[in-house]
Amino acid sequence: MLKVIIGSLIALVLVWIFAQSLGLTPEQVEDKVLLAQLNEEAGLAYREQNARRKGVVALGGGLQVEILRQGSGAVPTHEDWVVVHYKGWHVDGRLFESTYRLDLPGNVPVMRTIPAWQQVLTQVEVGTLLRLVVPPEMAYGGGGAGQIGPNETLIFEIELLDIVAPPPPVERDALQQPVPGL
Repeated sequence: MLKVIIGSLIALVLVWIFAQSLGLTPEQVEDKVLLAQLNEEAGLAYREQNARRKGVVALGGGLQVEILRQGSGAVPTHEDWVVVHYKGWHVDGRLFESTYRLDLPGNVPVMRTIPAWQQVLTQVEVGTLLRLVVPPEMAYGGGGAGQIGPNETLIFEIELLDIVAPPPPVERDALQQPVPGL
């Protein structure tokens, strides 16, 4: 009987540790809900203020765009791969990502970007430099991602440099083939 009680206590402690590591404790869930509410309020206030700036155009879904430099090249399609330099900020001004840091632009498929990028990249010419203010619904939503919190409004500066061919598929040798049925 003592072994069962000790085993049960150990199991409960392991479950609690596992739940805590996944952010599933009641306190962590409550903190995430509060953070989501605060981010939503801060984002809404920022977007309302930004909408009054000269040159800012509001598109569907709350997306705001400001053209900083108009390009004159081709316009990418949803299926294209593009080369972009970009910076991303939280509304409080903290930089969370930048391709300029290493002077290495990103080579990305338009269809695998966040919805806001997809909408804008398929409407502007190569050479365009623009600033986006993106509501959470057109970015990472209520779940957030990595350094992006739940319901965060994001700011991006994107320079569309080129439209390129997708990289060739990686060929695997016989030892790298996936196991059938897995």
